[in-house]
Amino acid sequence: MPSIEILHPATKINLDFLNKLILEQFDNEIKRSALNTYLSNLNEIYLCYFLAGSWENVDTGENLKKLTDETSSSIEKKLVDEQVERAKIMAKKVLEWASLNGFEGSVQRTFWTNTPAKLKYAVGGAVSAGNPSDVLVKFSDDSILGVSAKSTKGAGDIGFKNPGLGSISKKLDIDLKSEIAALEAEASEKYNLPTKKKERKPFIRANPEVQQQTEKVGELVLKLLRDKLLNHYKSMQLEDVRAHIMTVWLDAKESFPYYVKVTGRGSSEKDFDATVYDPIKNEKFKSLSADPISFVEVGTNSIGIKVGDMKIFKIRFKYESEKLASGIKLSGDPW
Repeated sequence: MPSIEILHPATKINLDFLNKLILEQFDNEIKRSALNTYLSNLNEIYLCYFLAGSWENVDTGENLKKLTDETSSSIEKKLVDEQVERAKIMAKKVLEWASLNGFEGSVQRTFWTNTPAKLKYAVGGAVSAGNPSDVLVKFSDDSILGVSAKSTKGAGDIGFKNPGLGSISKKLDIDLKSEIAALEAEASEKYNLPTKKKERKPFIRANPEVQQQTEKVGELVLKLLRDKLLNHYKSMQLEDVRAHIMTVWLDAKESFPYYVKVTGRGSSEKDFDATVYDPIKNEKFKSLSADPISFVEVGTNSIGIKVGDMKIFKIRFKYESEKLASGIKLSGDPW
């Protein structure tokens, strides 16, 4: 991509070219976001299918099959096949877990519950706020089980929680955003960055010299945020921070319907596999209920959560895409 020479506020900008870059970038991101959503939906719907054993045992199964067929027709076959294979092994692992944990009946029906309204409908009554079940399974013994699904082509673990900066600030009653405003404003003026972030991203990427500087500023921003949150956690009472970690980060709280989390992995180049864990009964989470918690710096933008010598997980600050040109989120990652 050709670069635009903009090294001084007085430099004139080729607006037609800049607008073209913005529109191309915006269009590509919309397409990428839509594709990710389609693939995620495919995985969840096929998880319903493999758990139930047939479309007839999936609630509104005919409509869901039609949706998957129509969606699949516009997506590269390899990507579709990978989601289907992950869903198959995910269903197998969930059923194995269920048979070992008191769900003794056979699967009678499954529901795609990717919204709170759909989950309430599937359960037939009130559900706990924030319940993350993407799929609901009804067994012949009248028991029900929610399943929160994630799918990735990689072999390793993936982030399990991605709250926004504003969300964490509100839950902890601290202001994380104002700390970064001055740094971003200073960089914006110094490097003549567009005011709007959707215009700023293609501008930065079209100017490697500017991008080198915004990368450095972005790292400072992330470190500043990490340090402020770390200090806040260290100042909290043990029981308060324990409750925060268990409920906000790990979803380790009583919730109706009861649910497990399953992660499917693999691709056409890698073996397919899946893991299931129970947020309530997981051994790491159990240790959080009784033992002292400590916080440590990890790199320049992450906080490690430990119980004794056991690493529980880490909290990482990250820009959604381009530094100084996109929102900032937090990620709960395996450690």
